[in-house]
Amino acid sequence: MTFCAEHASSGSLAGPAFNAASMPVQSAPGSVVSVRILFLGTDFVWPADGGGRVRTLSQLSVLSSLPDVERIRLFTGGEKAIGEEDRAALLRQLPKLDLADPVFHPVHLFKHPRYVPHVAWLRLAHGVPYIAGKWDSASFRTALERELSRDAYDVVWLNGLGIAHYLSLVRRLQPKARVILDQHNVESDRFAQFARRQRGAKKLLADAEWRATRRFERGVLRAVDAVAAISDDDARAYHELAGVEALTVPQVVSFVRREAPSTNEQHFIWIGNLSWAPNARGLSWFCGEVWPRVRERLPDARLEIAGTGLSTDAGGAARAPLAWRAPGITTLGFVADLSPLYERSIAMVAPILGGAGVRMKLLEAFRHGVPVVTTPDGAAGLPITPGHEAFVEADAAAFGARTIELATSSEARARLREAGYSFLEEHNQHPAAQRVVWALLGGGARRQAARADVPSTIAAS
Repeated sequence: MTFCAEHASSGSLAGPAFNAASMPVQSAPGSVVSVRILFLGTDFVWPADGGGRVRTLSQLSVLSSLPDVERIRLFTGGEKAIGEEDRAALLRQLPKLDLADPVFHPVHLFKHPRYVPHVAWLRLAHGVPYIAGKWDSASFRTALERELSRDAYDVVWLNGLGIAHYLSLVRRLQPKARVILDQHNVESDRFAQFARRQRGAKKLLADAEWRATRRFERGVLRAVDAVAAISDDDARAYHELAGVEALTVPQVVSFVRREAPSTNEQHFIWIGNLSWAPNARGLSWFCGEVWPRVRERLPDARLEIAGTGLSTDAGGAARAPLAWRAPGITTLGFVADLSPLYERSIAMVAPILGGAGVRMKLLEAFRHGVPVVTTPDGAAGLPITPGHEAFVEADAAAFGARTIELATSSEARARLREAGYSFLEEHNQHPAAQRVVWALLGGGARRQAARADVPSTIAAS
């Protein structure tokens, strides 16, 4: 199989704006067609209602838009049955996609406690870290083995570190395939952050888990043929950790410039995964430390919190943590159509504390023309200039002052709005993503000899 290294065209975030079949792309001279890809993930991608799914859909969209990619077979796990409407919607977005039946497996492990003892046994008996062991089950392995045996593929795309638990199985059943690891975060960094917040015995356990994750992540990075990173910061981290040259695939964000909303209402939004710890901590900090300052100056200010991850009461209403129940704040929980929220808001607050990777909520806000005030952790991974594309503040008083500024200054809102659009034009369009993805498929980023170096915690899978 021979690959060329250049192409131009498409991919996108979730939404009706993108259709891979509509993007005109020309193959480079001398290229060979018919690249077949097996895309392995731990969660079904549709609806793209969270940052991880949005990123996955973008990668699938870019792959689908490449003319030399003939077919993409998608194999995933998932907690919920996938309805025909969701399947059909995804296939309309990605005409080259072929769907395997998703295999039940808990994405949120501790909501399914019967799986916990097995993961603990893997950790104690075999040294398999949580990030990998949580995806281990006989049913998942059997289904994946069947999938790997049904056809020959040119590329196997591992969508995240967790699915790399099955790397030895991939190598055994698809020995000629090029294996690409697509990292959404530096996972060992996330565990290091968690360990730093612990005390006593919990800290000892958390430190041990961080070290196990770090060993596993380093081994996987060295064992695959190419590594995709979500940001240049993450790519540098992979080089420091494992000596690999990861390639940064920009998140593709399609948008149409819209007129600024005419509303003068002091209405703010927060959108994201409400069960993710960096989001939840940031919201609790904002509601407790920042929002009272905003309401003191702007007594009519309102904040709507939307996202997945909260439990609901008998009537279907989201159960908000006590810290978020303050005057002017409404917790909506899951919202199927976010467009009206963006349209009636003058700004997004994104107080994120911890985490890694890139915050998709910032790119989505830019796409909708909504100015953003965030924390340094919220801006991490994006090459933005604080005060230009977004306000970036760590101190509660400064964060509150910037929030008030966006509510009271149409000039500030217009400036950030235009800078956000310009940022997307420069950093998050189709051609750049296509070139990087094609380089990942084509080789040169990793030594082929690394294939034989499969970490022991993977080899037991």
